[in-house]
Amino acid sequence: MVMMMAPGGTLEMAKMVLDEGADAVYVGVVGWSRRGAQDELNDDEIRHTIDYAAARGKEVRVVVNTLPSSTELPMFVERVERYAGWGAQGFMISDLGAMRLVKERLPHVNVHTSVGCGITNYEDVRFLRELGADYVVLPYRLSVEEIRQIKGAGKVGIEVFLFKTPSGGKICPGKCNMSSYFSFRRWLDTEGKDHFFGSASRGGDCLRVCQTEWNFNVDDIDYRMPMTIKTNPALWLEELPDYLAAGVDCLKVPGRDRSAVLVRDIVRVYRRAVDAILESDRPDLSVFASELETLRGRWMTERAKRDNRLLRQAIDESRRVAATPI
Repeated sequence: MVMMMAPGGTLEMAKMVLDEGADAVYVGVVGWSRRGAQDELNDDEIRHTIDYAAARGKEVRVVVNTLPSSTELPMFVERVERYAGWGAQGFMISDLGAMRLVKERLPHVNVHTSVGCGITNYEDVRFLRELGADYVVLPYRLSVEEIRQIKGAGKVGIEVFLFKTPSGGKICPGKCNMSSYFSFRRWLDTEGKDHFFGSASRGGDCLRVCQTEWNFNVDDIDYRMPMTIKTNPALWLEELPDYLAAGVDCLKVPGRDRSAVLVRDIVRVYRRAVDAILESDRPDLSVFASELETLRGRWMTERAKRDNRLLRQAIDESRRVAATPI
């Protein structure tokens, strides 16, 4: 059976998605996942989520997908062991060394690769499986045929996002460090964890500077072209039967940084759609088209508000840096 995994950007959201039919919820740790603190959970909230899920026969995946330094690895391991002891069944990880370390210390937990691993082909999947990955999350842009080839290359769970980029882009999801160049500020928390404002890879918040307007220029040549550095993904449905037939094991609902009500409604629609596919050889997904279109509109509205907020932060930060004496 395919697992539907939904986000818990807040404790309220985590409970909602579990109640609406998600088989598992993924939650980020403050300072250790690729989101700002407002979309992550503290330890008390994580433990509460694990207990809430367990009481309903559901699972929790903890997102620890930043890139820990050597001095942070002991803290990283201590946290992972703590959450596993509370009952977390798996972890989402980007760093390769950390991935292997977790599997060596906790062979019974499920290791999910994070989007930061930047998988492009089945040899990448083989490599990550050898490091200990139980599930590999594929980029938004892979076709059904590519997924079928990757699935056939080895025994590893295939995880796909339920959203995709319709027109490509210049940046591989999870591999960009652009916003960190707008601010290289850092601070240590009470445990000694190093935080980098502007760097999602180090526990800060991506400022979404790729979402603003850019121009591509060539020196000494009369050439100028407007450029979209990264296109935003959109919710999808039509190809879902083919994806499941290709061997997808885990469907990942996006939205840790969206409103709890929107994510709840998305899970509600996808739960019904997946059940319809699993119950019929020829499911009629057109009955979900109107609902999904409405959800896409709500998604875009919330995304625009988020991007504008983060872009304002980037502008304010660039002005602060420019005004700081060297």
